[in-house]
Amino acid sequence: LLFSTEGTRFRMTMEPWRKNLYAIFIAQFFVMTGFNFVNPFLPLFIQQLGSYTNEEAAFWSGMATAGFGITLFLSGPLWGIVADRWGRKIMLLRAQFLSSLILLGLGLSPNIYWVVGLRATQGMFSGTMTAAQAMVAGDTPRDKMPFAMGLLMVSVFSGTSLGPLLGGVLADTFGYQATFYITGALLFLGGLVILFFTKEEFVRPPAGESVSMGSLLRLATSKQMLPLLLTLLVLQVGPQMINPVIPVFIREMDPGTRAATMSGVAFGLMGVAAAISSLAAARIGGRISLKTILVVSCLGTGLLYLPPVWAGGVAQVIFFIALTGFFKGGLMASSSALVGLSASGDQQGIAYGVAQSANALGIGLGPLLGGILAPLIGLRAVFGVAGGLFMMIGVFVYRLLTDVKLERSLS
Repeated sequence: LLFSTEGTRFRMTMEPWRKNLYAIFIAQFFVMTGFNFVNPFLPLFIQQLGSYTNEEAAFWSGMATAGFGITLFLSGPLWGIVADRWGRKIMLLRAQFLSSLILLGLGLSPNIYWVVGLRATQGMFSGTMTAAQAMVAGDTPRDKMPFAMGLLMVSVFSGTSLGPLLGGVLADTFGYQATFYITGALLFLGGLVILFFTKEEFVRPPAGESVSMGSLLRLATSKQMLPLLLTLLVLQVGPQMINPVIPVFIREMDPGTRAATMSGVAFGLMGVAAAISSLAAARIGGRISLKTILVVSCLGTGLLYLPPVWAGGVAQVIFFIALTGFFKGGLMASSSALVGLSASGDQQGIAYGVAQSANALGIGLGPLLGGILAPLIGLRAVFGVAGGLFMMIGVFVYRLLTDVKLERSLS
């Protein structure tokens, strides 16, 4: 904040990049709160649509999320090219308003095939987080990138903590359809915040210098970006493996419990912990190596996924899932900052576009793998596989990922 005096009056102004950051912070809070209404009960909603066993519900939930991930994977680079040619704000508006309409449609789904199809359509036209990251990174000073991405992750995980808790309670109280409608309304509200409270001074690249698939491929295969993209992929595979498993695992451990509410509590507490660690990452990201934060967070998450394999009750499962949040915030904040710092200012759209594809591939493969493994090796063993993946990627990051040096701007 900049202060100046005129007589006895004080005038306060705010740097433009901060104005956009705080508006996007609020919008993403609405969006992530809405999206995470659905997480605790999607497998249970699927069971309501047909006579599916717990394992079948986990499988179809995995298929629905896999369809979302596959189309998100395919569309990410294309939307990134459009963003760098036409602007990042319009991409963020597109993602939020279209996702709002699709979520309303999900609430009206008559069968599992509609759910899978609409989730795939959502992946093609969604990507709110990627669009938000590209817009923030496009006008944030380089030395402020860890702070900006950390703060953005605070909004994400604050919504992640509140959304599942409210969504689970609402689903058990009022039914699943009403929760989808509220989700759509929150995404629409987030879009209005972006429309009226952000400003983008975007300069289109000169003719002949527009980003293309060639420049996208060169960036994606660069020495700095390629290991980071592989890391992002595995960081999504692990959590997405267990997300469709948690509600049915809780129901299996205690058939009499309110499974949607209890899984909502687990996701909610994890979100609270992740918001706290994201804020910490935002504060220390400029002083501690982003690579170090990423390695420690990977190893810590992997270790915490192991105890649920031997858990004796629902409370123990919730406790260890919640603890993973303290590392998840560091994972997401540090990896997001590294993506932005690995590309020039005029390539932020394609940088986060290819990052979206890596994330989306993990989002697609994770639940698919979890849904397949659940009936083969049991629900408990899926946690062990996810833990092993995180510890492996921690070693990979330590050995192969190049760190980025930050230099403070003079502004």
